[in-house]
Amino acid sequence: MDCCEARDHLSELARGRLDAGTEAAVRAHVGQCPPCAEALRVQEKVRALVRGQAPRYAAPQALQARLRSLLGQAPPRRSGWRDRLGRHPWMVGSLAGAVAVLLLAGGGLLWLVRDPVSPLLARAVAEHVEYVRATMDRPAADPEGVVRALKGQVAFPLGPVFPGDDQVQLVAGMLSDLGGRQAATFIYRDSSGRYVTLFLMPEAGIPIPEKGRMPIQTFKPYHREEAGRHLLLWKQRDLACLIVSDLDQAATASMFLKIRRAA
Repeated sequence: MDCCEARDHLSELARGRLDAGTEAAVRAHVGQCPPCAEALRVQEKVRALVRGQAPRYAAPQALQARLRSLLGQAPPRRSGWRDRLGRHPWMVGSLAGAVAVLLLAGGGLLWLVRDPVSPLLARAVAEHVEYVRATMDRPAADPEGVVRALKGQVAFPLGPVFPGDDQVQLVAGMLSDLGGRQAATFIYRDSSGRYVTLFLMPEAGIPIPEKGRMPIQTFKPYHREEAGRHLLLWKQRDLACLIVSDLDQAATASMFLKIRRAA
């Protein structure tokens, strides 16, 4: 099994939904492929975040009593499921809780994750790991050609993009998909062989958390450490900008300034 095939199964593997043969094949590949192992770890972390941070609402006592009353008045021919509720009273509370969620939603959208940025960042880290592996032996690209090519592919205006300098080289550029969001993606490599991936995407619907901001001169991008890497998220013009960096914090801040000022 190669990386491409294994990646197609990682989400189902994290959910425990693969048949025994496929699971064994994927785990065998992951066991000897560090990038795929990292991608699986990210999948499992995202799943844990969703399960751990999804809001839970307790139904009011009055609503639970009303449901019990309605269930008790159901026609005799439906006694099968009513009997099961009687044998398992916890199901009544669960049903009441579900109804409460629908009522609280009020017909609108209910966010299942309190921190919608986390899945985006986790996906960006997984993409970064793949890009580093794919460009590890690739020479530096023609910066103007890379930027020009991506500007012709994305469905939103990019504006000026940091082309690299004497300390940092632009290695490659490509389109990415971060949870259904198209992103123009640029991969940089410094003189020590460390990588930085820059994702540029429309800012609509991407919140920038207030907590965790890191002062960098007059700027305050959101900062997080994920899987041993520094991430910076900020908005500039009509774009959300996201850095995933193998550099230390000080070098990541310096890279942020290069990118920020180039635009």
